Amino acid sequence: MNHFIEKTLQLKDLNITINTEKIDEVKIKGRLSLVYYGQLTYVPKACECCGIYNDNYQVVKNGFRQASRITLNTISSLPAYLKLQKQRYYCKACGQSFTAKSPVIAEHCFILNAVKRKIMDLATRVQTEKMIAEDTSVSTHTVRRVIRQVASTLRIRPTHQLPTHLSFDEFKSVSSVEAAMSFIWSDATTHKVIDIVEDRKKRSLSSYFSRYPLEIRRQVKTVTIDMYEPYMDIIHRWFPNAEIIIDPFHIIQALNRELNRYRTQFMNTVRYKDGRLYNKLKRYWKLILKNPDTLQSTSYHPFRLFDWLTNTQGIVNYLLDQDEMLHDTYRIVHQLGQAYRLKNWKRFETTLIQANQLKISSGLKRVLRTFRKYQKPIHNCFVYTGLTNDPLEGINNKIKVLKRNAYGYRNYSHFRDRILLMTRLYEPESKKKDQATLFVA
Repeated sequence: MNHFIEKTLQLKDLNITINTEKIDEVKIKGRLSLVYYGQLTYVPKACECCGIYNDNYQVVKNGFRQASRITLNTISSLPAYLKLQKQRYYCKACGQSFTAKSPVIAEHCFILNAVKRKIMDLATRVQTEKMIAEDTSVSTHTVRRVIRQVASTLRIRPTHQLPTHLSFDEFKSVSSVEAAMSFIWSDATTHKVIDIVEDRKKRSLSSYFSRYPLEIRRQVKTVTIDMYEPYMDIIHRWFPNAEIIIDPFHIIQALNRELNRYRTQFMNTVRYKDGRLYNKLKRYWKLILKNPDTLQSTSYHPFRLFDWLTNTQGIVNYLLDQDEMLHDTYRIVHQLGQAYRLKNWKRFETTLIQANQLKISSGLKRVLRTFRKYQKPIHNCFVYTGLTNDPLEGINNKIKVLKRNAYGYRNYSHFRDRILLMTRLYEPESKKKDQATLFVA
């Protein structure tokens, strides 16, 4: 076979001969397509039916089968097909016939193996099954079948060894599932998704983790979670040696949410009393949430809604002076955030105590009560500094984009298989982290 044609069509089988003088452009399934022609023939070593060796020419050629139309990868954005005539053979010993086979095409299949590999590759991206089918010139049922076959090999078995550090999270499930949220967990160091569970209820997770032997569950040292209390009960019961780590993102998010919520409440109280203050609170809300260390306080410039030259630090100081509770809430929120950024647990703990003497919002009081309740897991996030749920949150965002592009999924098993391909088909490179990067002395 011509070397150029072999590379172009990805037909790495010397037994296939392509007719380089005949290439047609015809419409197939309503699309202009390229059609190549070829033959598959060779001298078999033995009969596939009875196994007799072909030493004395017991197996002879017996014509060709009707040409099969094999789907190839697209060429120049056009669907491509190969009309392949397969050699038939007749065995004189057993009187049976069989057909020539090729390693580049599965038996009883009309799709090139390279096309299936392309389907698997496209399935790892945020594309719908319909888009993948159009790109590979196959049906959506074929795409789904390939995804199902590959995903079945990626599902973890309960006898497998668990990673030392785990991450737990959840994402919005599909309509066919009774629970609103599905559970996802991963390796906290390599960021490789381990598995997906239909719902995150305590009963379902207990049934799921009970399949793992106790000696395997004992090897888990840490589990990073958000502040979802059922996860803590599950970890205490099924991972007896694991330390619970509250994800730092959720700590900072809870603080900023309450600070912004009270800013909105105060802003609405002055809406009809002081319109200019209302507009200032509404326009410069990002400065209130911003890290105070990044605010500019040296040079002065004109700012909208201010009649004097000022800077970002001056704007924040002006807004905080308008309400004592806003000032104290701002102070506690940013002191706690600064303590985490410096990985100073003593300072964080002291700020929690000082908050009792200040006039802060009711929402922040509720959040700080939660912090005191989960003081040990929060302290662990200061100790295990390299373990967060950030990669898992990124995967959850990718899942949301996939669902939005597909206008939702109805079948949970199809949705789960697709997520496994997106997250586990191409495993990320192992991040060789030294223990010193995961722990703070």
